[in-house]
Amino acid sequence: MTHHLTLSLATWILSRLAPKSEREPLLGDLIEEYALRANATSSSAALKWCMKQVLMSAPLLLRMRLARVVWMSTIGVAFLAYVAIAVAELSVDWAISNWTAAGVFAYKPLSLIILFPIVVLIGYVAGRFRRGAPIVLGAMMLLVVTTMTLSSTENVPTLWGVAYFVTGPSAAFIGGALRSLRLARS
Repeated sequence: MTHHLTLSLATWILSRLAPKSEREPLLGDLIEEYALRANATSSSAALKWCMKQVLMSAPLLLRMRLARVVWMSTIGVAFLAYVAIAVAELSVDWAISNWTAAGVFAYKPLSLIILFPIVVLIGYVAGRFRRGAPIVLGAMMLLVVTTMTLSSTENVPTLWGVAYFVTGPSAAFIGGALRSLRLARS
């Protein structure tokens, strides 16, 4: 009875720590090897082996689980930063379009100039929450600009397209770099 309870506890621990995609094969292999060892030696020796395997695997599985959670929080911070950039861009474009004459194309470069330091600041703040968030933010911005460029039928001057590819992601990276420099000085 005690062996069954201990084996149940061992499999429960692994089932909580192992990723869903690997849970069933991992537990199946453990139980299968336990049964083979119990038949070859004794159930006590097999249980000791099983507990040793669980105790050796648990720290690594826990670290993997925590790493996934950290990565998801980094993506979450980057996404919130991207939303903040979108709000800032809409606000700046709205303010400039109300300030300039209707239909004037000149507000786009001005918008880019105004938004650059804002994106640097947002990248810096995102880096304060999660160290890798500015990199993920820059990658997200590059992905969105690439998707918009490839799916757009609008004729955009080459310099303007290059500016969009470079300015947003580099501003996010610069914000993260500034945060890293500040940490290094501390």
